Amino acid sequence: MSEPRDLPVCVIGDSFVAGYGDETGRGWTALLVEEGSRAGLRLRFMVAGIGGDTSQMILARWDEVDRRRAAFPTTAVIAEFGVNDVMEHEGAVRVDEAGTVAALRGMIARTPEGRLLVVGPPPVVWDGVNERITARAAAMAEVCAEAGVPFVPTFDRLLAGGAWMREVTAGDGAHPGPAGYEEFARVVAGPVLEWLRSLADVELGWR
Repeated sequence: MSEPRDLPVCVIGDSFVAGYGDETGRGWTALLVEEGSRAGLRLRFMVAGIGGDTSQMILARWDEVDRRRAAFPTTAVIAEFGVNDVMEHEGAVRVDEAGTVAALRGMIARTPEGRLLVVGPPPVVWDGVNERITARAAAMAEVCAEAGVPFVPTFDRLLAGGAWMREVTAGDGAHPGPAGYEEFARVVAGPVLEWLRSLADVELGWR
């Protein structure tokens, strides 16, 4: 019997996906790969995070996902976004709720059933922005529930206090350092790795 192959995973999103603020260059995505390895998962992450990207901008470059899936059809897709949507620019939020919902539905439509998981937006230091993040994350969760797409929330657990908020407060107000990303990875690791294992068990024969 041949050895099981690695599971390719495309993670697309904003500056948090890119690990901005982490001087080690690892961010939560690299930490998730390491945690997966400790759990016996063979993951090959391809990270496509761009600082400042909104949901609409991420959808506009979904061909990055399509190209990876064309080369590796078993690729699982993880999308994280939302904070940039609710930030203000010239007195208005960059993307309204309807725009975020439409973009998310577009991502779902362009990804084969069962291959997409969405990670919710984390908190920042500004109370007004956090109120909008909470509402936007709820809308995203509702769309995902309707479509049968797993949604992993991060906001409440990261806001509750810990390395994320300490480092975000000490930094630029939005991005943490290494310890904050370690906390982010701990928050999402359980459901994300469980989902990836279920895909690998079916498609790659991992047991």
